[in-house]
Amino acid sequence: MSRQKMMRRGAGLALAMLATVAGAAPGSAQNASGTIGVSLNVLAACAVNGGSSTETLGQIGAIAFTDQSGVFGNADATMVAQSTTNAVTLLCTPGLAPQVTIGAGANDAGNVRRLAYLGNNVAYRLYSDMARQDEITIGKQISLGTAGTTALTLPIYARASSNGLALPAGTYTDTVQVTLSW
Repeated sequence: MSRQKMMRRGAGLALAMLATVAGAAPGSAQNASGTIGVSLNVLAACAVNGGSSTETLGQIGAIAFTDQSGVFGNADATMVAQSTTNAVTLLCTPGLAPQVTIGAGANDAGNVRRLAYLGNNVAYRLYSDMARQDEITIGKQISLGTAGTTALTLPIYARASSNGLALPAGTYTDTVQVTLSW
């Protein structure tokens, strides 16, 4: 092969290499891609009265009867929840079927809840309806239906009576246990 042909061939090879290198100039961007795994584990739970889901609910509401004289007939009251509504509100994971069990009070006797003050007692009852027809007996489990995306509610009403007895003046109290299960 002649020297001139070899030089042309060498020049052609050099131009080809230069074109390849020029195609990958430093200003040219390179790309690589990948993924990021993202996850969130949501547990079945219920939040009470707008709070967060916890194992201990604390005081979820209060029932305060109006002041009464020493002898009185029926005194009615409505529970005021910690969220200032007249019902316990539950926001649960959709699909759950929460139940509330209203237990005994600290002073109950013979399956009757009692308010107590210095050894004196006043019987009272809890109800789930304003007409006070559907009594919430000690240990009664109340089904609230199946949870959706809105809160479920359980209003609680109370009725106390001195039953014709003269009662000493004072503040009569009780504390009732409430259990939420789902």
